[in-house]
Amino acid sequence: MRFLAWLILAVLVIYVVRKKMTAAMRPPPPASPEQARRSVEGEAMISCAHCGIYIPASEALAGPHDQLYCSPEHRALHVSS
Repeated sequence: MRFLAWLILAVLVIYVVRKKMTAAMRPPPPASPEQARRSVEGEAMISCAHCGIYIPASEALAGPHDQLYCSPEHRALHVSS
């Protein structure tokens, strides 16, 4: 009988510890709906005027005639032709 009580206590302790560990590893929920919506939104994508590949707008390089490029090489190739 004493062994059974210790066994039940050990299983209960293991259950509580595992539950706390999984809760600690879960990311916290967003503070507000506005913050949740902002985290889902992405960045605008643009296509390179030379090769047509899509890249984030923050990584694009400006060229003549308001055209955008994915790399300095493509900008130079397009300007020289």
